[in-house]
Amino acid sequence: MSEKKLSANEGIKTRSNYLRGTIAEGLADLSTGSLCEDDQQLLKFHGSYQQDDRDLRANRRKHRLEKAFSFMIRIRVPGGVATPAQWLATDDMAETYANGTIKLTTRQAFQLHGIIKTNLKRTVKAINACAMDSIAACGDVNRNVMCNPNPHLSSVHAEALKLSQDISDHLTPATRAYHEIWLDGEKIESSEEEVEPIYGKTYLPRKFKITVAVPPSNDVDIYANDLSFIAIVEHDKVVGYNVAVGGGMGMTHGNDATFPRLADIIGFCTPEQAVDVAEKVVLVQRDYGDRTDRKHSRLKYTLEDRG
Repeated sequence: MSEKKLSANEGIKTRSNYLRGTIAEGLADLSTGSLCEDDQQLLKFHGSYQQDDRDLRANRRKHRLEKAFSFMIRIRVPGGVATPAQWLATDDMAETYANGTIKLTTRQAFQLHGIIKTNLKRTVKAINACAMDSIAACGDVNRNVMCNPNPHLSSVHAEALKLSQDISDHLTPATRAYHEIWLDGEKIESSEEEVEPIYGKTYLPRKFKITVAVPPSNDVDIYANDLSFIAIVEHDKVVGYNVAVGGGMGMTHGNDATFPRLADIIGFCTPEQAVDVAEKVVLVQRDYGDRTDRKHSRLKYTLEDRG
């Protein structure tokens, strides 16, 4: 029996030189408002999707014009906490570079829509200037880490926010591609190959979602995510976290290999162990997740298939 072929996305990641691809060259090409198909996939790791205005397709086709391409940028907001200055800066970006709107996602991120290609780099620089970023907001990596967005409720909530931010920082891709392409970072020439210590060359099989919860509230939906940390509180202090893995509500209609699954509680960790536990669960999915079928590549299927 022959081995299953890896999905096309795996080849794109392997050839990408740690998420660089030809994105920089594509941004410089003013003959089109789009990027090539491979770079569109890599762009997701940088927090952006290429889109087009469907309402204009027929008219532009009639006049033999390419689609009215634009881009969405998703800004990471770990734990859902942004400063007033960051919010005002995002509002200014929406007016200056996007379509004048900000979308607040169900995973506590900000989205800007309607950005044309020539404004993409300007927008990312503006995001960086207010101490935010878009790297890993999309793509086959750990996404925005969620928790209760009000750290002022108690010291326990403040600790939960810090954990979500620490996990987010620890699992951010190490590649310099984001800084080189968007922030004019210096290319470092070296005879040694660049290393992604957690993700490796091909990153994860699919997206990975993490939450931190403070009972009795389940505001982040712990059983519907790849990995969740549930705070155990004694005398107003977090003594540790119960760890839940393998949740997800997505499925493909008519495909019996896909199904919703509630996360399982697999154990307990101390606050000091939580970031390392997050890394180790990610490593399991990196090494054992299905890279042949992207509809069957989330952690929940890895657990169902391998136990």
